[in-house]
Amino acid sequence: MPKFFYTTINSEGQNVSGTIEAADIKTAASGLRNQKKIITSLKEVTDVVEAARNSVKFSPLDHIRSVSKNDIIIMFRQLSALTNAGVTLVSSLKVLEVQTKKRRLRKIISQVRHDIQEGFPLADALRKHPNAFAPFIVNMIEAGEIGGMLDIVLERIADYLDDQAAFRKQLITGFIYPAIVVVMTVIAVSFLVGFVIPKFMPFISARGGKLPWNTRLLIDITHWFRTYWKHLIISVGAVIGGAFLSYRFKPVKYWIDRIKVNIPVIGPIFSYSVVVRFSRNLSSLIASGVGILQALRAVRGTLGNQAAVEVMNNMEMDVTRGENISTSLQNAFYIFPPIVASMVAVGEETGNMDKTLEIVAGIHDKLLQTYVKRMNSLIEPVLILTMAGIVGFVAWGLIAGVLTMYGTYR
Repeated sequence: MPKFFYTTINSEGQNVSGTIEAADIKTAASGLRNQKKIITSLKEVTDVVEAARNSVKFSPLDHIRSVSKNDIIIMFRQLSALTNAGVTLVSSLKVLEVQTKKRRLRKIISQVRHDIQEGFPLADALRKHPNAFAPFIVNMIEAGEIGGMLDIVLERIADYLDDQAAFRKQLITGFIYPAIVVVMTVIAVSFLVGFVIPKFMPFISARGGKLPWNTRLLIDITHWFRTYWKHLIISVGAVIGGAFLSYRFKPVKYWIDRIKVNIPVIGPIFSYSVVVRFSRNLSSLIASGVGILQALRAVRGTLGNQAAVEVMNNMEMDVTRGENISTSLQNAFYIFPPIVASMVAVGEETGNMDKTLEIVAGIHDKLLQTYVKRMNSLIEPVLILTMAGIVGFVAWGLIAGVLTMYGTYR
């Protein structure tokens, strides 16, 4: 019986891909509708395979284009559905090659397919495209191929990428509102100092007499800003550029990353995000059958914190000497809370490292969400009050100056 590859939207609004066996395409469509799924694409697998195009060379424009995380998630989700349905890996990649709308990703899939047809393992084929497939993903696939559970690993990768996307969105969301308030404060102050106050100052100063201290301060700030605003912009740009360049040096980056985890209010967010990435990624790799040393090397590149990377380097050397991971974590208390080392030690004793690490990730993920909400609840009112105070001070200075003109302010 023919197989049909479909892409549908379920009742929760999520894209779902897979295959269905039916006598013809109408029967397949009817079966999907009976499952209350909205069909967005439905093609016979053999037709899709015949329609697949050969790989082409990458143009310079293709190297400029990037492959989004969401595209990679969809790719692995569909690849997992196809392989679970019994479609061969090469045929599955041909299906994805036609289904994919992004030109660069389609070329990557085509090249991967041709490499597999020439005898390369999937992991080696993906390893040729490091900008699209992180070493972490490649190592999981390599372990899945060796252990004969590629279909399971593909689904696990899709779940992992989904969790990572949700985690990244959570962190970004926590910083969006404070960033907006800061930007609006800068814009409001710049507008008042650069445009509003200069319109009032000539009338206030023309009356002569002694002005209130706050009005004089506004005049001085306005005069300084209008005289040196170019120097201010250049200085701020130089400081930001210098900080960015300095952060590229490992010693500087190490100490900045180590200090920022101890900053009040936002420090625990940086610390717990490292713990969640470490424990969840290491758990996924170990559960997929990746060796511990290979797993540690893969996790090292996902932490985003140079101080934590140094911890991973020491951990790798300790494991090579026969020591436990928990020992290294105990010595890295400035990054990893003591509970992490304690729970990992239990996992090492019981032989359930993957499950223990997943529990660690779950605990610290909840703590991370709590601290993000706490940060918002503390920072938002502080920023709002600061902005209101600045605007109020400017209004007070202007009103005091106007009242002085009529001799009603002392």
